[in-house]
Amino acid sequence: MSLEGIIVGLLAIVIGAAWATYGLKAFVILLPIWAFFAGLLGGAHWAMTFLGEGFLGTTTSWAIGLVVGVVLALLSYFWYYAAITLVGGIAGYALGAGIMEALGFEGFLQVLVGLLAGAGLAVLVFVAAVPIFLVILLTAMSGAAAVVNGVLLFLGRIQLDDLQAGIGQGLMTDGLIGIAAWIVLAVLAFLYQVRNVGGSLINMERAEIDRSSYRM
Repeated sequence: MSLEGIIVGLLAIVIGAAWATYGLKAFVILLPIWAFFAGLLGGAHWAMTFLGEGFLGTTTSWAIGLVVGVVLALLSYFWYYAAITLVGGIAGYALGAGIMEALGFEGFLQVLVGLLAGAGLAVLVFVAAVPIFLVILLTAMSGAAAVVNGVLLFLGRIQLDDLQAGIGQGLMTDGLIGIAAWIVLAVLAFLYQVRNVGGSLINMERAEIDRSSYRM
């Protein structure tokens, strides 16, 4: 395994595990970290698509990925509305771009569909006023996907290039084993977060993320 693969695999497991299990409880702290990781992969993918750079295989690819990651992290840390929008947007982009990759569509069309899916889910989260129930669901699902991708990388079942379109692509590349592991882990993470939060699902559907932690 390459050094890049080891770094991305470790980031996916560590950040994904924290996001899946404490995504709501430590939302203000973990969302910028998660946004940075997603931005790193997304920026590197855009560099590959539009500039012909190797996916996290060149200095330019890493530089663009790091810049995008830092921008998303800062937005999600300081601005409440950016934070709640990114929760759905990141998940939607990973899902949309990953499905397009699995269907054999790459390049501009793949990025476009990913952005549209991300925008759609971001709007849904925003309009729904960020119910805690939805936050727990999205963090459990996306965090679990990252963990499974990291493990699959270390086991050699997928390669770093299989994450070009995000963590959704890695799951679909591995097939049934990866998807089954993701579902099981996501369910466990969801139940763990619900148990930690306490209260009924009805109360969680009405509650929102606290805005007082954000400067804007």
